Amino acid sequence: MNNFWNSLKYIFSASYREKIKSELIKKEKMVKEIAKKNTYLEHAAKILRHDMHSGINTYIPRGLNSLKRRIPEEFISEHKLEAPLKMLEEGLKHTQKVYRGVYEFTNLVREGNVLSTEKLNLQNIISDYLSNTSYSDQVLVNVLPSVEVNESLFCTAIDNLIRNGLKYNDSKVKKVEIFYSKSTHDLFIEDNGRGLTQKEFLILTQPYVRKEDQKESGSGLGLNICTAILEQHKFKISCEKLPSPYTGTRFKIDLGDISEYKI
Repeated sequence: MNNFWNSLKYIFSASYREKIKSELIKKEKMVKEIAKKNTYLEHAAKILRHDMHSGINTYIPRGLNSLKRRIPEEFISEHKLEAPLKMLEEGLKHTQKVYRGVYEFTNLVREGNVLSTEKLNLQNIISDYLSNTSYSDQVLVNVLPSVEVNESLFCTAIDNLIRNGLKYNDSKVKKVEIFYSKSTHDLFIEDNGRGLTQKEFLILTQPYVRKEDQKESGSGLGLNICTAILEQHKFKISCEKLPSPYTGTRFKIDLGDISEYKI
């Protein structure tokens, strides 16, 4: 009983009030510092978006076109440069698509806009997106449904899962398979890489977080942006590490009630 009264006296004491006041001042200072940092980051992001836009959509395409015009066709044929030049063009197109996706997403989050979607066949848009990549032959896209999505953003999210499955992969033949379950309305992206548990996945979806044993370079933003995009679509994503003797990760995207959609 004495402990209760002593605690009660302390709560109403001047020293306790001073402690609370001090903590509130600290928190207010932290809020101001965070707001200041956010303002700085927003300004830096605007500059970065402008510079990236100029490079990806203006300078690099102009430079590539100028290079093609200046090199004689005979020289290209003689030195077998058709494939490298085509790869550069496809790589540029792919980079432009990724940039548009990330740009649209950041605008969506920053301005609080409503996600613009249309009913599209997932098999068609994913296959089309992959056609401009160097790893399309490593991905098997099965029959998928038509769903309301933002094409650019959705493909950016799926592409991130695909590239992770191929990048963090020690198999001799790296592969990713995308398939759909009619009974559960789930979309699956399955790879034969190193494998990722749900617990690890939840940690890695935090911004700037990477696996401790990860040797490959990366920003640590990929899965964070990927999950955020899917959440904007009202889709739920989870993953599981494939059980032995198999290796790899199976991502599951719950598309919700799409009973009205057709395969």
